[in-house]
Amino acid sequence: MHIPHGDPLLVHMMMLHEVRSQQIFEMGRFMFDIQGIQLDFGENEYILICGLKVGPYVDLLHDEKGQLNSQLRARLFPDISDSRLRLKDLEDLIMSPNYSTLQDEDAVMLIQLVFMLKGLHGRDVKTGIHAAVYKFADNIDDWNTYYI
Repeated sequence: MHIPHGDPLLVHMMMLHEVRSQQIFEMGRFMFDIQGIQLDFGENEYILICGLKVGPYVDLLHDEKGQLNSQLRARLFPDISDSRLRLKDLEDLIMSPNYSTLQDEDAVMLIQLVFMLKGLHGRDVKTGIHAAVYKFADNIDDWNTYYI
């Protein structure tokens, strides 16, 4: 019988059989031991399962001098450089009274960034934001092309 919203019993069974180790975690892989058979999943399988579109990144992140030029970061965090912005800074802004004063587009992108970094990619709050993320944050069309 087809279950339209996934199979919770299958997901539960897979979680019970996940092999957890620091080495597997550092490689960015998932491993499961099902009745002695090792199932190994990496980034490609994850992307196929969750439906994210993939392809080569277009290098729009740097200007001619090699500097990052994130417009969103400059608007929301003028005192923090691109290379020093952390996921915690995004979360702190969402929880602050200043969040209600943001433009709608910036507020939505802020929530989407936190969801992508923390929810989809499982980043720690101390993690710096990778330069490739700024390309998506600055252009909603790029975001929609990649994540919808």
